[in-house]
Formats: sequence, structure tokens, C-alpha cells
Amino acid sequence: MDADSKNGDNKNGDDITVGDTVRYAGTGSVGKIKRIQERDHELWARVDGTGLWYKVSTLEILGEEFEQKEWDKELTLEELKRVEARKMDSISNVQQILEVELCETGG
Repeated sequence: MDADSKNGDNKNGDDITVGDTVRYAGTGSVGKIKRIQERDHELWARVDGTGLWYKVSTLEILGEEFEQKEWDKELTLEELKRVEARKMDSISNVQQILEVELCETGG
């Protein structure tokens, strides 16, 4: 089932529609929604920034002012803090994985 203009709730609780500028929570990738489709009872959106499909539930709609700032590489202090927090979470996850793998080798 295709939905070409609206569907789904995002993290902000708003309806995501084709043309919205969104950010993928996992990597921080930003782009515009080009298509929305239902697969296996879940809504997915194709984002032009990466050309990939994302679960709608993992996308955050960005405001118009953010869209301009993102392309100009100007971020607010709060946006920079969120980026740093994501980086630190990623580093922590890698450290945990490495600790588990090193412990399993016994050595």
C-alpha cells in the first residue's frame, strides 16, 4: 500500500508527509521525504539525502529554520549538544561491544 502525501506519527507526534525535512535518529542524516509506503504493517519513508528507506517512527520532522541552518552548517547550541550526546552514545556502545568480545576470547 502506497501513501504519497501523509502518514504516520514521528517522534514529535506530527504527521509526516512527502516533502517534509526529517532527520534519522540513528545517524543524524537529514533529507526530504520523497515517498511513504507501508510494508509488513509498518510505515516506511524514502529520504532523498541518503536514498534509503527508514521506519517513520525513527524520523524527526525538522522545522523550516533548521533546514536552512543545516545546509549552511550553522547549528544552535542545543543542536550541537544533541550531536555530541549521540557521538558519546556511539562510542560507549562500541566500547561495550569490544569489552564483550575481548572477554570472550579469554585472553
